[in-house]
Amino acid sequence: MKTRVTPLLPLVLMAFLGLLTLWLQYAVLEGPGGDAKPAGHDPDSIVENFTVQKLDGSGKLQYTFSAPKMTHFGDDGSGEALYPRFVQIAADGGDFIATANRGTVNRQGEEAFLYGNVLFLREATRERPEFRARTEFLHVLAEQGIARTDHTVTISEGNSILTGVGMVVDKNKQQFMLQSQVKGILDVPARK
Repeated sequence: MKTRVTPLLPLVLMAFLGLLTLWLQYAVLEGPGGDAKPAGHDPDSIVENFTVQKLDGSGKLQYTFSAPKMTHFGDDGSGEALYPRFVQIAADGGDFIATANRGTVNRQGEEAFLYGNVLFLREATRERPEFRARTEFLHVLAEQGIARTDHTVTISEGNSILTGVGMVVDKNKQQFMLQSQVKGILDVPARK
């Protein structure tokens, strides 16, 4: 007399797959009925000596963002840069340049946060001397042409030197504003 195992084989396989599915669900979740484990803010790539360029609709260069080392995070698409350099191209040749010890940039690359020994300058033109600002933090909104800080800042333009707390620079309007505790020496050239 032979025993028939064949009808039991599909039932055993289904039970095994069911148990495997329950085990996988438990391994992915934080215990039974728990919430899914949050994705870690772990780097997914590191790039060395990189430059990103942004062009306008006509193909004209708007700005560049470069650094000797950039760490990219896949969970939110952000990046952290070591010694970043941001250059926004100006039509009159007075490009805006920002450098720092480190920085972060969002997924679209339109917003950057610069930290530590931040230097923000507008190159000199025929009409205006170089504008130079030093601070420890700078928030750059590239698409809007805005740079701002709520930290202490020292500004020099020509022979004028100003210090204050908080600054907003609007590249499009060619204006800057110190927000509080402003002190300085203004060198106003004599009119001829």
